[in-house]
Amino acid sequence: MTTVGFLGVGGLVGLLMRGLQGSPYDFLLSPRGAETAGRLAADHGCAIAASNQEVVDRSDALFVALPAASGADELARLTFRPGQPVLSAMAGTGLARLQEVIGPAKPTIGMMPGYANAYRLGPSILCPDDTFWRGFLSHIGPVHVFADEQTFTAAATFGAFSGATVGWMTHIIRWFEAQGLPPDTARALVAGTLRGNAEVLLNENRPLADIAKGVTTPGGITLQLLDILTSHGALDAWDEGLDAVLRRISGPAA
Repeated sequence: MTTVGFLGVGGLVGLLMRGLQGSPYDFLLSPRGAETAGRLAADHGCAIAASNQEVVDRSDALFVALPAASGADELARLTFRPGQPVLSAMAGTGLARLQEVIGPAKPTIGMMPGYANAYRLGPSILCPDDTFWRGFLSHIGPVHVFADEQTFTAAATFGAFSGATVGWMTHIIRWFEAQGLPPDTARALVAGTLRGNAEVLLNENRPLADIAKGVTTPGGITLQLLDILTSHGALDAWDEGLDAVLRRISGPAA
């Protein structure tokens, strides 16, 4: 069985491990984050290596989830095999830098939301295409492949967008609770509404503009809410936030 090693064992890896149950892989965890690694080993039957180098030596492929600020330097201290597939989920570490620190190994960069992947629903993005990693990630949700790193980096802002939408949903749920709805009902109402709308966008074979027009009746309550949000710059603020994230993960050359 193919062994996938994880360098860095934090919240993301824990969520991916949940989604990967039943997949045709063995998992080897780095000792970094000993408490989390121990829990994952107990829950999912994973092995824990004595060092990061042992993870590299014993693994057929490597998933890198090290801290973005120091991860590349940590990788540079390890020795990789020629052609060994390495997928980095470290935001802001591009292909050139990854190749520089993993030497003869084969670099790929990716991004995924994490929590949704635990339910095998979260999309992942990949650059460039890699048969092994495309197959691996397909076990935890749909995979979108980018040949161009600049476009990939723009798409990678969805990692921040994903988390921000949870914060936004929490805010709206609290509003409904303040109007007297039971917390469970408010949560189910907001989550169910967004899940339903997401299914519409995924399954309706109509232009997005037509769908949006169809749910915005002139003089109706949807248009009233959108007009107020627009007048306060609430929608434009999403552009501003995503622009800032894109500049950050694009690096100094952006």
